[in-house]
Amino acid sequence: MGIFDFLAKKEKSWDEIDVYEGETPPCPNCGTPLVKKFVYSEMYCLECRYGLDDDDDDDSEALSVYDAAQIWASHGKDEDYMFGYSSEELEAAL
Repeated sequence: MGIFDFLAKKEKSWDEIDVYEGETPPCPNCGTPLVKKFVYSEMYCLECRYGLDDDDDDDSEALSVYDAAQIWASHGKDEDYMFGYSSEELEAAL
């Protein structure tokens, strides 16, 4: 072992260390094997996007177009306050 051999050793990066190498179950929607990139990440399907869509959305908490239009107008019709609605929808609701 030479004096500079420690420089020749390449350290693994965090994404190489944390990569998930185990088996995954099939997707409940399409049967394709699920993907899990890192040991701490959730599983998802590349074919039907199972696990990637935000299933935690509760439509009962969604902002109505009328409330969104009021907020949008009160902020000078700033596009940051459109809450997923188009400007035409918000204008019609005012």
